[in-house]
Amino acid sequence: MRYKKYLLFLMLLFSAVPLLAQRQGLKNIPYIDQRRLHYGFLLGIDMSDVTFEHSGANGWIAECPSVNPSFCVGLMGDVALTENLNVRVAPMLTFKSRDVHWRNDSTGLTRNQTLKSNYLTLPVSIKVATHRVNNYRPYMLLGGQIDFDVSRQEEAPITFRRVDVGLHVALGCDCYLPYFKFCPELRFNLGLMDMIQHERKNLKDASLLPYTQAIQRARNKSISLLFYFE
Repeated sequence: MRYKKYLLFLMLLFSAVPLLAQRQGLKNIPYIDQRRLHYGFLLGIDMSDVTFEHSGANGWIAECPSVNPSFCVGLMGDVALTENLNVRVAPMLTFKSRDVHWRNDSTGLTRNQTLKSNYLTLPVSIKVATHRVNNYRPYMLLGGQIDFDVSRQEEAPITFRRVDVGLHVALGCDCYLPYFKFCPELRFNLGLMDMIQHERKNLKDASLLPYTQAIQRARNKSISLLFYFE
């Protein structure tokens, strides 16, 4: 529900692309898709969330009350296999900040924690595109990714593991401008691993251990709005 307004807006945007394409007659950069290798860079906004499953220990409950937008930047390499099928690699760096609200139903105590992470993401995707309609070409993308947290908090109520593995699916559109190709993309990301660092041997403050014990499993999920420049 948190992402509903973003999803509705972008679905309307992508649904309007064919209508706009019908009004465009002159094709920009008409031979760019004949290249086997495409490369460029990307900028984007990532809206991250965490799904918690609780063990019931110590009475603590964790939740993310809001979604904080994060900035991401990266590079893109795309290899054309056929006219409508490509393999895309787009490593990116995302600066994430997520607010976790803790409450204890037994004692009434509350606590807030900010999870700050700098993720280096290495995704590999299959891109399936329609035929080009004048200066527009919608596509769908599906793939997997590995995320490395290059900056992690140690002395905190909960600590995330450094590596996550996930899946992603995306909808986008290639927009052919006079000198380059601009591609807005809406991507859904779902982490598959339990991100909680359950073993806290290096934890100096033992009073923080009950928070880790209260979480059975936590998974990353997010929606990204990416802008590719080829």
